Amino acid sequence: MKPSNPKSKMPWLFPIALILYELPLYFATNMILPALPQISQTFAIKANIAKLTVAIWFLGASCLQVILGPLADHLGRRKILIMGGAFFILATLLCAITNSIEIFLLARFIQGCVVSSILVAGYATIHELMNNEQVLKTLAWMGSITVLSPAIGPLLGSFLLTWLHWRGLFFLLAAIACISVILLFISMPETVIKMTGKRISWSKIIKDYKSVLSNKRFLAYTLPFCVLFAAMMLWDTLSPFYLIHWLGLSIILFGCLQAISYAGFIIGTNLIRCFISKLDQVIREGLKMSTVFAILTALCFVLIPKQFKIVIFFLSLFMLSTGLIFYTLHRKAIESSNASTGIKVAVFSSAMNLFGFLGSLLANTIHLSN
Repeated sequence: MKPSNPKSKMPWLFPIALILYELPLYFATNMILPALPQISQTFAIKANIAKLTVAIWFLGASCLQVILGPLADHLGRRKILIMGGAFFILATLLCAITNSIEIFLLARFIQGCVVSSILVAGYATIHELMNNEQVLKTLAWMGSITVLSPAIGPLLGSFLLTWLHWRGLFFLLAAIACISVILLFISMPETVIKMTGKRISWSKIIKDYKSVLSNKRFLAYTLPFCVLFAAMMLWDTLSPFYLIHWLGLSIILFGCLQAISYAGFIIGTNLIRCFISKLDQVIREGLKMSTVFAILTALCFVLIPKQFKIVIFFLSLFMLSTGLIFYTLHRKAIESSNASTGIKVAVFSSAMNLFGFLGSLLANTIHLSN
């Protein structure tokens, strides 16, 4: 049930605050990519364990949605999002100060879990505040900014590492998160009425989950999205060891190459605004192009790995075609079922991050030899 006037708390500021909150959450994965070799040295661990610090983040991100979705519907989205921000700050500070790889991995897992709050509470609020066309435009606008985390995150991390220890990156992320949580506390509207004193009907929630999971249209949009996301996360996890460790490129050049490849994604997310009336056709053609360019990227990586410019070229085309359909698949999946928004976003984001975990895990099995 929606409150009578959700616009009373400056909703125009809310998407901006949400973006600022997203950046440290996703920078927690992308900005530390060039630091993974350093982290492996600090903790005296092998490269595959260092890669696991990325995979464990996605595992955490896939775990809590099924619980937080119903809780956000019951208690209110604002409370869930603010509490998640507090846990992220604590986990990030723990990453910065610990000398134990076990505690570091646990803190990374908690960081990932917090992503659940922004997906089931933050994005659910966006879907509920706006109509279909507004949501697509807003998600594309937000996406073009938040995707800067994988685009400029490695570049920014590479630059900061020239004069900061990798622990300093986590202190910086915690500071940004503090500012963003304060802004969210001020600006975030509540789109559901808190059901104080009323118990959660878990039987109804399970029924809603079954309804979403058995919805063929929901699965038809969600699964392609998840596969594309897994491919992107495979690259993110593998790229620092491929470009820095194996090819011997500088961390600054590594950051530049990541920015170039993700620039294609940003262009794609903005191009979708030109095809609002032809979304189904765009999805079909975009999936075909993404598949072709993914295959070409993989073949170049396997057959001519030292020709990294060719790999980056086809990767950028893959990112472009993926960006073109990424948020359209997201919106189509959410509007394909009549279940509550919290339940739908919970299932969608759980699947997304589970595939992200699998993509990162797959990267852990790829070993480059001279």
